[in-house]
Amino acid sequence: MRKIKQTRKVKVKGQKEPVTQEYYVYGWKVLVLMEVETRLPLAIKLVSIQEYEGRWLVPLLEQAQRNVGTHAHLGTIVIDRGYLDGQDLWQVHQLGVRFVIVGKANMAVVQDAHGLAQGERAKVRERVVRHGHGKSASEERLRTEVVGLEALTSYDSYGAAEQTQHAQRRDYEGQPINAVVVRRWDNRVPKTGGRVYLTNAPVSDPFTIFDTYDWRSVIENGIFKEGKHPWHLLRFPQRTQAAVVVHSHFTLLVMGLCTAFRLWQAQGTLLPTAQTAVQPSLSTALLGGEGTARWRQRLREANRDKLIVFIGQAYGIFHLAEFAILTHVPLRRLPSALGSPQAVLQRFGLSP
Repeated sequence: MRKIKQTRKVKVKGQKEPVTQEYYVYGWKVLVLMEVETRLPLAIKLVSIQEYEGRWLVPLLEQAQRNVGTHAHLGTIVIDRGYLDGQDLWQVHQLGVRFVIVGKANMAVVQDAHGLAQGERAKVRERVVRHGHGKSASEERLRTEVVGLEALTSYDSYGAAEQTQHAQRRDYEGQPINAVVVRRWDNRVPKTGGRVYLTNAPVSDPFTIFDTYDWRSVIENGIFKEGKHPWHLLRFPQRTQAAVVVHSHFTLLVMGLCTAFRLWQAQGTLLPTAQTAVQPSLSTALLGGEGTARWRQRLREANRDKLIVFIGQAYGIFHLAEFAILTHVPLRRLPSALGSPQAVLQRFGLSP
């Protein structure tokens, strides 16, 4: 297992100022590209902890497209700021894929977007939130303002390598990129100019970009938080590279299969009216936002009074009370949902 030295500032008892300490970090990073509608992982890569993950953006995207083949086309991706590299984003653009990523405050294109957004008319969205209950209940109107900006050319590293190498020249002009500036978010006005989304998608309706980036939270909740708790992604059988690689791939594979099974199972019970309604996510519509841990708990509660009986190559699943009736075990009281003992026998084609 490889290690990397990192530094951090900590408060030490008896010292007025924080003290910088060095420590070693061991391990790997799991990079995942997932489909947010179904929460199925499309491509993964395991790298050592000190490796720059940004270099794997395009390979992950290409691998995901090969994995889905002709069944689907990757149209839009939302990316963490760890993958913020102009040349990589330009390659994504050349592949015909739209991207949305948050810019950093020290970038020239972000600072230009802040300045230009001040003189533009913002698109506004308002929603009413209710607080409290009864006589003490109150309502608050939350306002969000976003501004769409087109064709900014101050992102010097956005372009092909043979072009961006001349970024220091006076006559250099970068490739145009669009931006969405959040001037107000739920009544909160940021002090530093607000978040800036960089994208190659149209920004005529900036709230489309604003809402699209919200999908990035799905990978945090649907892969990493779910993987660490219900699926024990961090519990490797051994602290070796082979064990970590096998464990990570196998865990994510089973997570994907489990999600696919749940989606397939839920499609059979989805009401026709829900199919035509506008839904934020296919997985939300079918699974109701239920995570793996709650799903397992619900299954345990639904099946805790059942047993399975094998006779040769045949098997049957029975309620404990049903099995007691069939085997002539006297019961003082049956669950009301099962009916009378005679009704239980009739369901199995037996006479009293």
